[in-house]
Amino acid sequence: MKRIFAIMLGLLALFAATVMYGVWRESQEPVSVALEPLAIGRAQLHTQLEDARKLETQVEKQDWNSPADLRRLIQGHEQRIEKLKDNAEAKEIVAYDRDAVDRLQKRIAALAEQQAAKAEEQESQLEPKKSQPESQP
Repeated sequence: MKRIFAIMLGLLALFAATVMYGVWRESQEPVSVALEPLAIGRAQLHTQLEDARKLETQVEKQDWNSPADLRRLIQGHEQRIEKLKDNAEAKEIVAYDRDAVDRLQKRIAALAEQQAAKAEEQESQLEPKKSQPESQP
């Protein structure tokens, strides 16, 4: 009887250890769940946004001092806003584009102010020369 009890107790301990090992192993493995099409689309849009941000950052650095090039960038952002304005999942992209348009418009205004200041400075440098009387021989 003691022998049967010891065997049963051993089997019960082995079963408990197996169950505990299975639970521990499952908790250590990453959960792989098939994503819904909506989640896949959302992830793709986010990836596209990150890629676009990187590319646009490089382009902006190259064109930062050219108002004409900055206007072309604004047109690109406005076209993307127009395409995505009805897509509820693309709110993040539309918000980024609107911020980019605002930022680029401010830069164009700053470049225009700088150009006007330079023109005014050149004009003021020319005026004293004009006001000086010419000496007659």
